[in-house]
Amino acid sequence: MVRNNRKMPKVLASVLAASLAFGSIGYAAPLAIENGKSSYSQDQKIVARVNAELAIEHIKYLSQEIGTRPGGLEGEKKAADYIAKTLQGYGYDVEYQYFPVADQFIANVAFADGTVWEMGAAPNGKVSDSSVKADVVYVEGGLNSSDFSNVSGKIVLLARATSTTDYRTQVEKAVQAGATGVILQSLVGSRGNYGQTFNPNLTAKYDVPVFGASYIHGEWLKEKLEQGPVEINLTAKHYSDLKSVNVIATKEAKSKSKDTKEVILGAHHDSVVGAPGANDNASGVGLMLELARVYKGYNTDKTLKFIAFGSEERGLLGSRYYVDQLTQERRDQIEAVFVPDMVATNYDKAKNLYAMTPDGSKNVVTDSTGAAGARLGNSDILPGKFGSSDHVPFHNAGIPAALFIWMGIDSWDPLVYHIEKVYHTPQDTIEDNISAERMQSALDVIGSGLFDVIRKEVPANYK
Repeated sequence: MVRNNRKMPKVLASVLAASLAFGSIGYAAPLAIENGKSSYSQDQKIVARVNAELAIEHIKYLSQEIGTRPGGLEGEKKAADYIAKTLQGYGYDVEYQYFPVADQFIANVAFADGTVWEMGAAPNGKVSDSSVKADVVYVEGGLNSSDFSNVSGKIVLLARATSTTDYRTQVEKAVQAGATGVILQSLVGSRGNYGQTFNPNLTAKYDVPVFGASYIHGEWLKEKLEQGPVEINLTAKHYSDLKSVNVIATKEAKSKSKDTKEVILGAHHDSVVGAPGANDNASGVGLMLELARVYKGYNTDKTLKFIAFGSEERGLLGSRYYVDQLTQERRDQIEAVFVPDMVATNYDKAKNLYAMTPDGSKNVVTDSTGAAGARLGNSDILPGKFGSSDHVPFHNAGIPAALFIWMGIDSWDPLVYHIEKVYHTPQDTIEDNISAERMQSALDVIGSGLFDVIRKEVPANYK
């Protein structure tokens, strides 16, 4: 999920009203709940078949076998190929949709044991395949020349100053003192989230590499220094003429006409620099692929598309591009867009699965999943207002869309919301940040709600 740097608008944290479950869109009242599962036959077509462990296998491949997946780079392309082959294996027709993205400046920090950390590089620092090899020293402060008494020939680690102006001063003074490289450690955010990697924004040009590390990278490096001297190799590369990609799988309606509607389940497959992106958003892709496996066996009167969006983390670029290519006629055919983003976190404060729209309004997506949650006896699903994922371009084009995300809201202050501390960091891994239970809950609710929207019409007395 792309970070929204503005203060979040008020989130609607009340439990879904009964009218959501049984109201205007005409869903039947829930039948008996057996062993925590709805006995409604249509729900059972989904909940009896979806398997969180299978979804997590996809998360494992994307986050561990491939790793970081910055938009436009090789990791994202490998993810796209994996998704395409998986969907083709299920029998779907698959196409790639390429689009241009801006340059990337990527840094690598290599250790003697072969470990490599990915960070952001300053475009105005040294960007070269040739490495800078030296011992690391940690410097407190860094706004005064006296802080750099013994850094000549060393790589300097600094906790970056809060303002851009001040961290530029830190870099300037380190270089003046003879540092051969500078690593700026990101800060802990205002909500307690660990800071992510970044590209330091420098005005002066330097002939030494200047890297932006995540907060946890800095902490790990300090821990290594406590054990003794640490030597590292710094390299950086400027990637240009980049293309990102959307992967689109289509299941045509059983009987298609000019009036046939279309429903989309889409999740972004990229990650931020330096993060393996297990929850953000290999979890959304894993959910999408698992539902694609299950849905392939059912006929529907609506066309269903599964879309893996590229470069969401770079500004919703894949979903924006997809929507921009649609004619008005094509937009009018889309009945609903379901967007799972960060749907499997184990973070204890992210207590509820939210169905979010950019303006907090309800639509067929929020209504169908809310009704499914009520039938399933699942009180986790709540409505909300959130504008930082791939549902936004569809909403702005007048297409009903909603984001699904696990989050926690403080009832005493709805402007305080909880996303896991390791969001956008190297710790967004299966071990640190994935819950099979929450993945199963998301599969059940989203899968059942989606099925209500796309399923083949049946007689009114059919149960």
